Amino acid sequence: MKDKTKITLIYVGVGVLSIVLISVFMWLGKQRSSQAEQSEERRNAIVIEEVVKPLTKLDKQLTEDLEGVNQDGEEVSLYDLKGKAVVFAQFYSRCNMCLGHNKTIMQELHNELKENPNVHFVTVTLDPDFDSPEKLAESAKVWGADSDSWWMLNVPKEKLTKYCREQLWYIDFADNEDKTSAADAINHDMGIAVIDADSKLRAKVNLYELKSSGQDELYEAKKSQLLEVVDLAVGEADE
Repeated sequence: MKDKTKITLIYVGVGVLSIVLISVFMWLGKQRSSQAEQSEERRNAIVIEEVVKPLTKLDKQLTEDLEGVNQDGEEVSLYDLKGKAVVFAQFYSRCNMCLGHNKTIMQELHNELKENPNVHFVTVTLDPDFDSPEKLAESAKVWGADSDSWWMLNVPKEKLTKYCREQLWYIDFADNEDKTSAADAINHDMGIAVIDADSKLRAKVNLYELKSSGQDELYEAKKSQLLEVVDLAVGEADE
């Protein structure tokens, strides 16, 4: 065999061997990547399983009524809703947090429950001087809050603060000292409360914190738990 042919064969052999080695290393890399992804998924599943604990069972009897004027200009109260499960939250129409994630959360919950005549939503404004019933009617259109299943209430601020603290265990809302505009003028509790047919506080969950921080799996898990509490409250009312 001529030297030139030998050299050519050597180069061809080296090339083939290089291709084989590269293919093997690429395959091993994919295997490691796949194993790493599976390990990450298992770790995430374990974290979710450990973090998603049952909601704290509350059984606090409401001892006072809360009266206000809804988006239709009607005088109504929480006691008017006895016999129904109530999903309750605080908001104000100019709040950037309320118009962002919190609006989405409430709409998702409402879409799940609005067909049930034994469930009613109540959102109470923390800015009653600005959020007149007329303003609330405008917000109701934006939020999709039909008064048949969702009240947006105007309640005097001094009465609302005391009621939410003592009856529903909300943290007092207050003026934000670092506010930049009306959109962040009020610091408030973003929790969503569930009140059963017997006017008992059954649960309170801050879904906003999970939604806004991108904890999507935990958000969905906690939302499902909240919906289960509502379903349970409705079932007990039917018995």
